[in-house]
Amino acid sequence: MNKYALSVIDLFAGCGGLSEGFREEGFEIVSQLEMDKWACETLKTRQLYYNLKKRGKLYWYNKYLTDKLSKEDLYNKFPNITQIIKKTVIHRTIKEDNIYEIIKNIKKLSNKIHVLLGGPPCQPYSLAGRSRDPNRKEKDSRHYLYRYYLKFLEKVKPDFFVYENVPGLFTAKINGESIFHKLLIDFQSLNPSYKITPPLEMLSEKPNSYILNSSDFFVPQSRKRLILIGYRESLEKRDKDIERIFSLIQEKGVKNKNHGCLTIDDAIGDLPPLQPGEGNDGWYMEYPNHDNLKKYQISLRKKSPGVINHKARTHMQSDLERYKFFIEHHKNGNSAATLEDLIAERPDLIPNHKHLDKFIDRFKVQWWNRPSSTITAHISKDGHYYIHPEISQCRSFTVREAARCQSFPDNFKFEGPRTDQFRQVGNAVPPKLANVIAKYIRKELSKIYGH
Repeated sequence: MNKYALSVIDLFAGCGGLSEGFREEGFEIVSQLEMDKWACETLKTRQLYYNLKKRGKLYWYNKYLTDKLSKEDLYNKFPNITQIIKKTVIHRTIKEDNIYEIIKNIKKLSNKIHVLLGGPPCQPYSLAGRSRDPNRKEKDSRHYLYRYYLKFLEKVKPDFFVYENVPGLFTAKINGESIFHKLLIDFQSLNPSYKITPPLEMLSEKPNSYILNSSDFFVPQSRKRLILIGYRESLEKRDKDIERIFSLIQEKGVKNKNHGCLTIDDAIGDLPPLQPGEGNDGWYMEYPNHDNLKKYQISLRKKSPGVINHKARTHMQSDLERYKFFIEHHKNGNSAATLEDLIAERPDLIPNHKHLDKFIDRFKVQWWNRPSSTITAHISKDGHYYIHPEISQCRSFTVREAARCQSFPDNFKFEGPRTDQFRQVGNAVPPKLANVIAKYIRKELSKIYGH
């Protein structure tokens, strides 16, 4: 490893949204740990991309994207890269009986780790998930997966850590105890000592002030996430400004708002139109001719041969009629329709679902002139919350459209069946948001190490 390279470990990596943002800032991803099979395959594919890019061999990666070569062919052609991937991407579920073995093996990959990334699975803290099943949260063992994250912190001793989760973590409880309060106590008891910026006391008093919204950082999606940025307390002696890092990111977001936000049109306006059932889960086509591409679209098209993961779901005729109703309702006014409007105006289209009164926005059109709604893992179950704004297409979003809203580059291939691709996209941190965090951490590390 380059002695000046900044090394990162990504725990609970998912498909690698956090890693992607840090890679773009020049960090070296030493290890990615993930329990999901298809997310791991996606991580391996992205490792292939970066390793081939480093060697000036992107031609071969593009042959894979365009279905002219299999991944197995690439592994056989580049055995050295294959060995790197096997060491870097770890397909394991962290448990009490294997965590120290995993830590030991990862520490062999680098003498120094600068940043630990990660967000334990967030579904237990999801407000939507809790409203659907209020009793499930009490039994969900995922509540305490953050403790494994803490063990990594103590054993690996990185300079910084980035802990990501949903805002619902603030109000989640188990057996009457606040999960967030417990988390704060556990963070305070670490050895070596770490400080969270902003200070834990402020997080406790005004938690909503310490959430970042992706749309404030030129991601075409309204997505609020809890981001805890911590640093080893001993580093304060070498960098007096280190405790301001989160405040600086927040201030940047406020300034960005003055320039407006990116919209669905910025995100997907250049992608080839599809009818329900059209497209392909893998390679689809070269980019169609398009005049006046947006800056955002150009940035995501870089080093991609064309469009992948762009296949539209098939829909029941009844759902198509509902989609038309909601799209037309918006075109005839300035407000979005809800199920209450559907019930009043088209009772023949009332869906046979439970809890209609709790989810009146179950069907939601994404408007051209606004950022998308939060892309969640629920998109893997149905697309009713992500209806394409163009009535001539009349369908829900494809994986690529959702990925565009999440700021993934077009050559980022999501592996597995389409349901798993959707889940990976919905669970990810937007790479462009992660990149902003990486830029600010890199600035502080430059002050500390002088390069």
